Amino acid sequence: MRGNGTSWCDGRFLRFLENWLLDFSPAFGLWGYNSWTPLRWLRYAMRFYLQKLNPSAKARRWLAEESAALVVASRHETARTKKRVLGIVETAKDCVRSYLKSKRDAKPGRELIRFAVDLAQLDLVYRIGLLDLQPINEAMVEDIGNMLALVRPEEFRAKRTCVLNPTFGAASELVGGADGDLVVDGTLIDIKVNKNLEMGRDIFNQLVGYYCLSCIGGIDGCRGNITCVAVYFARFGILHRLPVDSFVEASRLPAHLKWFKATANRGVSSM
Repeated sequence: MRGNGTSWCDGRFLRFLENWLLDFSPAFGLWGYNSWTPLRWLRYAMRFYLQKLNPSAKARRWLAEESAALVVASRHETARTKKRVLGIVETAKDCVRSYLKSKRDAKPGRELIRFAVDLAQLDLVYRIGLLDLQPINEAMVEDIGNMLALVRPEEFRAKRTCVLNPTFGAASELVGGADGDLVVDGTLIDIKVNKNLEMGRDIFNQLVGYYCLSCIGGIDGCRGNITCVAVYFARFGILHRLPVDSFVEASRLPAHLKWFKATANRGVSSM
C-alpha cells in the first residue's frame, strides 16, 4: 500500500490499529464516546439533512430509540423519567417526519438541532448505561447551526446510493459494533468537527481502518466496493477525498486484512 511515496502500513499505522483493536471498549464505542460534544450533536443533525437530500437513503433506527427501549424496560427508572425519554424520542420522530415531508430543501432549524442534542445524549444509555439529560443552551444550537450552514448539498446528494451510519457486516463486531457516518456513491465519509483544518495521520489511519472493515465485511445495505474514503471538516465546510487506489496496493491487501482480523480476534477474545 502506498501514498505520497510512503507505505501507509508502517509501524505507526500498525500501532494505531493494534491499540484500536486490542484496547477498544464496546461500552464507549469507536475511539471513545462522549455524547456531550458537538460531533455527536452534528451527526444527528446531518443525518436529518442527508435524509432530506436523499429520500431513498438507507438508514437504521436511531441509537436513541434503542436507548429509550432500555430506559422503559429498566426497573430503576421512575415512570416520570420513562415518560420524558419516550416523549423526546417520539416528538423528535414526529418533527423529523414533518421536516422530511416539507418541499423546501432547508437545513434543520433550531428545533431539530435541539432534538439532535437530546438524541445524542440519550445514546449514552445504550453505550455506557448513563442517562444524563443536560439542559441545552443557545450556544450549542448556534454552533451546530453554523456548521450546517456550511454544508454544500451537491457534495452529499447521491446519484446512486446513500447509506447513513453504515455498518460493516460481521466485521463491525471485530471492533465492538463499529459504524461509520455515511457512504455516498462508493465514498465512505467520516465527519470531524476539529478546529484545525489538518488531515493528520490519526484521521488517515481511522479512515483506512474503516476501509479495512468494509473489505472484510462489506457494507450493510450497500452493493459495490468503497472506491474513496473522505473526511468532512464540518467547521470549514470542506470534504476531502482520497481515492482508495492512491494508497492501496491490491497485491498486499489480503495479507494486511488477514493481520487485521487476527489482531481483532485476539482483542475480542480477551474481553
